[in-house]
Amino acid sequence: MSNYNVRLSSSSKLKARVLSGVIVARKLEELLDVDVSNVEDSYVIMYDKNLEKYVAVNPDKVLKKAVTEPEQPGLPNVFLDELDVQLDNRIDLDGGTF
Repeated sequence: MSNYNVRLSSSSKLKARVLSGVIVARKLEELLDVDVSNVEDSYVIMYDKNLEKYVAVNPDKVLKKAVTEPEQPGLPNVFLDELDVQLDNRIDLDGGTF
């Protein structure tokens, strides 16, 4: 068994300063509730209730969530109307003549 002696010298004086203020994160990865491990170009940040964190997800997942949302399912009408206008000249459906 080893014996150790420890001595505290009182000759050095320490000065303490109290700093006040708020520390603000400069980057997302500095926040505790944000997971940036899967961030890719054009991804969006979405809250994951199971992880209790914000995570980066593919925008397609956001559209899928919009369709399956229980409170207000489906895509917003303004979005669908814009698709109707934008895709009008791209999709031709000919029902023939009667």
